[in-house]
Amino acid sequence: MRLFLIIFSFINAFLYYLVYAFYDNILGIIGAGSGAAAAGFFAFFKIVVLIVIGFLIGLVVSFMTRVQIERTFFDYRIAIVAGIIPFILLILSAGAITDFIVTGIFNSNRQISEFVFYFLSRQIIWTLWLGFAMGASVRVSFRKKLKHETYFKLEDNVNIPS
Repeated sequence: MRLFLIIFSFINAFLYYLVYAFYDNILGIIGAGSGAAAAGFFAFFKIVVLIVIGFLIGLVVSFMTRVQIERTFFDYRIAIVAGIIPFILLILSAGAITDFIVTGIFNSNRQISEFVFYFLSRQIIWTLWLGFAMGASVRVSFRKKLKHETYFKLEDNVNIPS
């Protein structure tokens, strides 16, 4: 089961990577240039595709660790610790908040403004990192639950006729 899920996750990650690689061509096919939908929706969809790719890669890593657990769950602590930095940087990459911080703290220093812009403009890295953190936080148990046992309780005061 574990091997099947690893292979399935690799195939899904590859398919989502193909969607991301040919994203502009797919938008041309569905008519995004005609103004059928807002440009913000397509940018959001691109980020979601990258988060799913990162999630599937993190899920493969989670499957390969072979953690022995009782039940399947999502570990919030790992997700928060590993995902808080990319989440904050993804929020800051929008622009207006970052410009306000650079102007207020550094008095619009050109070098710092360019550094912050180029550092935060890598949304691909932050979304993949966030997806990876969420995928690595999934814990799946692979216990075999096919064993059935029957227990009988024998009473001490039972008279069995002979």
